Parts: sequence; structure tokens; C-alpha cells
Amino acid sequence: MFQVRRLQELDPVTVYQILRARSQVFVEEQKIDYCDPDDQDLTAWHLFEKADDGEVIAYARIFQVDYHVTFGRVLTSATVRGTGKGRELLTAILEFCHAHFSGLPITINAQLQAVGYYEKQGFVVAGTPFLEVEIPHVRMTYRGE
Repeated sequence: MFQVRRLQELDPVTVYQILRARSQVFVEEQKIDYCDPDDQDLTAWHLFEKADDGEVIAYARIFQVDYHVTFGRVLTSATVRGTGKGRELLTAILEFCHAHFSGLPITINAQLQAVGYYEKQGFVVAGTPFLEVEIPHVRMTYRGE
């Protein structure tokens, strides 16, 4: 079951588990060389699901920027990839965005490798590719399914 909390509502162990999952996926697996925790963590909503053993198996952070809502640090752990958990995660993200940011457009910076996935879920490319932390990304906007 997905949970959504602000950083200050999370207990220290959950914060650790979230940061560990992000590090495992983005730093270890994807070899991204960057400081993962940033100031956006302080204002974001943290949406996540844990396995019975406490491991964070799905995660994203959601926040408003100016006049749109965005999400990022989207991940599923290696243990649940290929099970449909990613689709469940995106559904939960979009439901939260519609419920808490009604009327605001949803835009994301998607890794180029994930563009096809997001297009299947109702996103359209809204710009040209650019580098973000040395990884090719493109801006996408949600148009619905």
C-alpha cells in the first residue's frame, strides 16, 4: 500500500530507507554522480511503498514548481521490476497530483530511456533533449490517457 508523507512526517528509519533506495537505483545502478538529497526533499510529498521487510520498493517525490506540479526520483527496486509495480506507482502519483494539485498541469523531466513508457501513460514530449546530471532527459507534459 502506498503512503504519502512530508519529510517532517517521516520517522528517521523511513527517511534512511528512502535515501538508501534512491542511492541503490540512481547512484549504484545508473551510475549517476550527484548529491541525491536536495532542497526539494524539504518541500516535496514523498510517495512510497514498503515490502514486509521494510525495504522501500517503489518511490517518487512530488512537488509544485511555480504554476505546475512535477514529480521525480521515480524508482522501483530491482526486486519488483517487471511485476507491474512501476505502473501502480505512476497511477498513485497521478491520483495524488489530481487530488492535491487540481487544475495544475503536470510536467516532468523524463530520462530519454523512459519516454516511451511515459507516452503510454498519457505524457507527450514538450521540448528538446537536455542533460540533467549528465543523463539525457526531455520535458514531458501529462495530457491524460
